Amino acid sequence: MRFECGGCKKSFSGSGLTVNVNNNEQMYCADCYWKLQKQYDQKKTCEDCSFFDEESCQKTGKTLAPAKVGYATYFIEAENCKNFSTEKKGTSKKKEKELTEPQKETAALVKKLADKGQTLTYYCCHCGAPIKIGAKSPEMQSTCPKCKGDLEIVNLSKFIKQHQ
Repeated sequence: MRFECGGCKKSFSGSGLTVNVNNNEQMYCADCYWKLQKQYDQKKTCEDCSFFDEESCQKTGKTLAPAKVGYATYFIEAENCKNFSTEKKGTSKKKEKELTEPQKETAALVKKLADKGQTLTYYCCHCGAPIKIGAKSPEMQSTCPKCKGDLEIVNLSKFIKQHQ
């Protein structure tokens, strides 16, 4: 099956990558997708603003429309926002959350691995990039460093227990 790229308008075969910008969903070829992701990575995002709270703005009180580029979500309304500020950090519900019981257990297991000097490598379920935890990388990652995909779906505590 052939698709038309939303960026360069060329025809390509295989599965394209879906991009949702301004409630407009399009398929992109790998080259245009990569360029679009680089462009969005350089933009000023609402997540850096002190008024950002999950998917809304505390200052204006409105829900923000996310732009989804593959697995990454961007809140780029900060580009044109007159209220954008990084001076005073607001109290975000997302940041106030404490660790859940499974997250505490996983953190303890990762700390135990680091104390032993061991490192485990697992792979991103979205792009296949290797991710290390333990002695070489003691902090847990919630998103993939390569594709920015969500890693919360991986049960790290179960994975670590299986390899001990």
